Amino acid sequence: MTVQVDHQLWRKGWIWISAVGLITAIAGWLVYDAMMAPSWMRKFGLDIAARATIVGAPSDQTAFSTMKGREAPDSPYICFADSAAFAWDRVYFVASGGPIVPPLADLDWQGEDLTAMNERLARDERYQLVAFQRDDQVVEFSYYFKIWADLTALDRTEGFDRATAVFTSESDGEIYTLKPAEPGQLAACN
Repeated sequence: MTVQVDHQLWRKGWIWISAVGLITAIAGWLVYDAMMAPSWMRKFGLDIAARATIVGAPSDQTAFSTMKGREAPDSPYICFADSAAFAWDRVYFVASGGPIVPPLADLDWQGEDLTAMNERLARDERYQLVAFQRDDQVVEFSYYFKIWADLTALDRTEGFDRATAVFTSESDGEIYTLKPAEPGQLAACN
């Protein structure tokens, strides 16, 4: 006895399986892309780690990357405009605890809820904010976790323009800490 296979039903099944697979792949990519840190943030993080001055030994509990296999940086200065290569005039760093103060708070945030952002900064010490200004609006912003680097020393009311956004990094093996470069060191990035 031979079993006959209904080829039309078989083809319909494969079409449905293929469609579901394609839709799942597209949805997966969209979720991944939405959750992935912006490229400027990844470049900034790598720059921080590569250019950090180590001021202490790593603890036994902390996995600490010494960036093995990477080329030694050309200087200890982090040129933020190189990491954030898109168009912006000023960058602001808001330390955990906040709040977002003028002139940053007075910019056009394109519908973002500043009250909720201030509450998040005040409620959870892990969050720091990096916001980019172009003309009179915020063109991009993102939270930068304090476990990646402590940006507290960069929290200035006036922010930094492209020429003054030059920083140094140091690490005790637990956390990276950023500081603004001294005025005489700004030429390292220009």
